Amino acid sequence: MAGSTSGIRVDYDDSHVQAALEKLFKTVKNTRPVMAEIAEYLHGRTREHFDNQQDPDGNAWAPLADSTLERKQAQGVPINKILHGQTLHLRDTIFPFFGNDEAGVSTGPGTDAYAATQMFGDESRNIEARPFMGLGEEDEREVLAIIEDELLSAL
Repeated sequence: MAGSTSGIRVDYDDSHVQAALEKLFKTVKNTRPVMAEIAEYLHGRTREHFDNQQDPDGNAWAPLADSTLERKQAQGVPINKILHGQTLHLRDTIFPFFGNDEAGVSTGPGTDAYAATQMFGDESRNIEARPFMGLGEEDEREVLAIIEDELLSAL
């Protein structure tokens, strides 16, 4: 899965998914529709991670630091959701992308540095990682099911 446009890239490499993709590429002539379906699935799941305040494996994000809560209160920003400000800017700038041999999600222009800080954390600023992109076990099963459905329909 690609990361932000600033050069951060997160690649998910799983042998089950890779084997299924190799079979797909050998069997299906036009893979763009299935790649679009995978990208849209990942897009929806990434947005759910924000809404549920969980990483792709379902683990709760680290709570906000007291200093962050104080700053948000002073700015009149809702404090009941992590990574939600007055708008859902980061959540709403996540977009799907796909091609003949790729499918993923990325952050929108202008949010790449902030997204990377939230995704990976920043020890120098004492910001804990709050992963929102990636594949959990459930996601892997769903991506495999999408690929398998495409392979069955190609027969």
